[in-house]
Amino acid sequence: MRVVPRYDLFFAGLYALLMLLVGAAIFFITGSGPVLLALPFFLALYLALSLRRPLRRRRAVRAGFPGEWREFLLARSAYFRGLDGGGRARFERDVLLFLAETRVAGTGGAPVSWQTRLLVACGAAAMLHGRPDQEPPLRDGVTLYPGYAFDRNYRAGRGNIAGQAPERGPLLVAEKSLLEGFADGRDGYNVLVHELAHFFDLEARKGGLRIIAAGGRECSWGEAVGKEFNAHDFAASPLPAYAAQNEAEFFACASEMFFEDPGRLHSAHPGLYALLREFYRQDPRAILISRKP
Repeated sequence: MRVVPRYDLFFAGLYALLMLLVGAAIFFITGSGPVLLALPFFLALYLALSLRRPLRRRRAVRAGFPGEWREFLLARSAYFRGLDGGGRARFERDVLLFLAETRVAGTGGAPVSWQTRLLVACGAAAMLHGRPDQEPPLRDGVTLYPGYAFDRNYRAGRGNIAGQAPERGPLLVAEKSLLEGFADGRDGYNVLVHELAHFFDLEARKGGLRIIAAGGRECSWGEAVGKEFNAHDFAASPLPAYAAQNEAEFFACASEMFFEDPGRLHSAHPGLYALLREFYRQDPRAILISRKP
C-alpha cells in the first residue's frame, strides 16, 4: 500500500483544476464578481474534504510502529520474521495504513483486542506485500465472532463455519480460529488468509484481471484458475479435501498453503505455485526460509 495512493492525488488535482476552469468560464461569460469571490472558498472546501484520507494515512505512518506490536509480530508471524529490514519497515507501514482505514470489530461493533486487530492487519499486509499499489479489498471491514465458529444463521458458538467472505458486507471470522491460524505459521492453514483470498479472487474476476499462465500465454484470471482446478490431482494433493468444492475454494485453500507452507506446495504442484506467485507477485519460499524463527 502507498501512504498516498496515486489515484487519490490524481483525482484531487483533476477536480480542483476543473473547478478552477468552470469558475473562470462562468466569470468570463457572466462577468459576475461574486463568482471569483466564492471560487476560493469552494476550492478550499473541496480540497479539505478530498485530502482527509491522504492526511489520515500520513498521520498514521508518522505515529510510528509501537515496539510492543513489533515484538508481538516477531513471535506470531513467521512471514514477518522472514523479512529483511526494508521489508519489515514496509510491512509495518502497511499494517498502520490498514488499521487506520479498515474497521475491525466484534459483532455489534464490540471492540476487540489490539492483538487480534494486529493479526488481521498482518494477514492483509502479507498478501499485499508484492503488490504495493493495491489496496485491501475490504471496504466493509472485518467482523470477529467469538469462539471457534458460527452457524448459517450467524449464531456464535454454533455450527462449523470459521470464516465467510460474503460478496457484500464485511469479512467474517471466528476470533479463536483466527488466533489458531497464527499459532503455527507453517502448518498450511489460516482462516484469515483463506477468506481474504476469496475477496482477492472476486475482485480479480470482476476487474477482468489478465494474467500470464503456464506456457507464457496471457488469459483471464478466471480461465487460469479454472484450468489449474480441472487439472489438479486432488487424490495426491497436499491441499485439504475442501479445495475440491469449486474454483473459489481451490484458490483460497491454495493461498493458505502458499503463504504458510510454500515449499510443500511448490514441490507438489509447481504449476499452481507459479500461478499464485504471478498473482501475488511474490515468492514466500524466499521469505520463510531466509530467517530462522
